[in-house]
Amino acid sequence: MSQDFHGGVGQVAEGDINNYGININLTEKHEPKGLVSAQRMELHALRAKCEELGDDPRDVWRRVHAQLGVTTIGEITAEQFTQALNVLQARLEHLQDDADKRRLVGKVLRAVAEKDAKAEMNNFCELAFGRTQLNNLQKSQLQKTLEFIQRFEPNTQLAQSAPRALTLKEFLMLHRQNAAALFFLGVLIGGICF
Repeated sequence: MSQDFHGGVGQVAEGDINNYGININLTEKHEPKGLVSAQRMELHALRAKCEELGDDPRDVWRRVHAQLGVTTIGEITAEQFTQALNVLQARLEHLQDDADKRRLVGKVLRAVAEKDAKAEMNNFCELAFGRTQLNNLQKSQLQKTLEFIQRFEPNTQLAQSAPRALTLKEFLMLHRQNAAALFFLGVLIGGICF
C-alpha cells in the first residue's frame, strides 16, 4: 500500500490515493433568492408613481435594469432589492422636482402677466441668476423669482395722476384733423349766417 501526497490533503483515507495538487471544493453554493411579492409590489408602486408624473414605465424599468445589470424584473434578487428601490426613488424625486418647476414657471408667468412686469422679471433674473429663461432656472431660483414678482408694485402714479388741461397750441397739434374740420365748419356756418 502506497500513498503519495503532493499538496494539502483535506481528507483521511485508507488505501491507494494519489493526490497531485488537485483541489476539489465541495462547498455548497446557494441559489440567489428572487424578490418576494411584497418587494415586487413596492417596486411596481414606485413605478406607478413615476408614470403618474408623466414618465414612460418602460423607461423606468430600463433604468433599473441597466443599474442592476439584469434584463427583467424576474432576475432581480432579494439582495438587489434595496439598490432597485433606490434607483426608482431617485427617479421619482427627479420627476417630482421637474413637476414642481413646471408649476412654479406657470405661477411666475401668470403673476408677470397680471402685473405687466415682464421687463422687471427679466432684469431681476439676469442680475440675480445670470439668465432669463425660466425653464433653465432651478427650483429655488424660481421661488425667489415668484417672490420678487409677488412683491413687485407697478408704478401706478403716472396712470392715476389727473390729466392736465391742454393749451390751444397743444390741442391743435394733437388733433389737427379735428381742428381743421371745426375751422371749416365754422367758416361755412359763418358764411351762411352772415
